[in-house]
Amino acid sequence: MLLEFRHVSKQFCNLPVIRDFSLSLAAGEVVSLVGPSGCGKSTLLRLAADVETPDSGQITRTFGADQVGFVFQDVRLLPWMTALDNVLFVLRDRIADRHLRQEKAERALQQVGLTEFESYNPGQLSGGMRKRVAIARALAVDADLLLFDEPFSDLDLPLRLRLLKDIGGILKRGGKSAIYVTHDVREALLLSQRVLVLAARPTYIKQTFHLSPGMSKPDLQVIEEQVIRLLGDEIDYTHFG
Repeated sequence: MLLEFRHVSKQFCNLPVIRDFSLSLAAGEVVSLVGPSGCGKSTLLRLAADVETPDSGQITRTFGADQVGFVFQDVRLLPWMTALDNVLFVLRDRIADRHLRQEKAERALQQVGLTEFESYNPGQLSGGMRKRVAIARALAVDADLLLFDEPFSDLDLPLRLRLLKDIGGILKRGGKSAIYVTHDVREALLLSQRVLVLAARPTYIKQTFHLSPGMSKPDLQVIEEQVIRLLGDEIDYTHFG
């Protein structure tokens, strides 16, 4: 196991957020978390990255804190730097050799199809390209675990699907492990080997769906409908008057 949560609970200011959460992630596995807004999905990513510590339970990692790559919805690129320099920036304290840093940064941009745009500033790139630069930064550190926090939710559907296909290929070829947080059920089904449906806060795993390679569209549609129904059960309609 690369990462294991055992009966983890977490609260903030007496507000329970995570309750008795258990999860094992194997090397090379991609798991998606879907759940209601505010249920604690991002907190789970921070716990996985050792940014937060659990109040109870145990988290076991077989990798160091510097072997985690984050990709956020907000790309957080430095606007005065080129795409290449933005990738180099995250390597500055990790790799002392300047030539090796350059090589890794260029390879990461090549992986996301941006070799021809490495001298462009973020303001000169499309939204999808900026997302690719953010992904290249995570890939450049050669992380054992990649954490995606709703990275494509602000993009239109055709671009999301294209990026998901590209990212899926990169993760598979590199044997990377990832936890992918999303509100989009179809994204989760396209990218993952497992989809975890989370309950409303305090969150726990309500149901797990296992996806096999080459699963038929009708079977995927059945799972999609089941996930949507489970998520619908978690909505508090009292907020809508």
